Amino acid sequence: MATNFEIRPNSGSLFKNKDMRPDRKDPNLSGKIMLPDGTLHWFKGWTKTTQAGEKWISCQIGDRCQQQPVASSVPPLGAAPVPMLVSNDDDIPF
Repeated sequence: MATNFEIRPNSGSLFKNKDMRPDRKDPNLSGKIMLPDGTLHWFKGWTKTTQAGEKWISCQIGDRCQQQPVASSVPPLGAAPVPMLVSNDDDIPF
């Protein structure tokens, strides 16, 4: 799975699953998605076909990922503001 991009809240990516096992119901697609609160979850997709022959994808959001994304300059939605540090050092001559 490619990891050289930034996942932002309310978005994610799916990639072809190269590790599918024939004796299991592994997803055809797998990746990660970031929820609005900034948590990163596994994202899975199965390609399916209707009786009429139309293709579609069934998706599932999985457990929370242990690995967190690289910090973004944009805080997650609902995050508390970061307080600014104020110096009371009067020894500075300017």
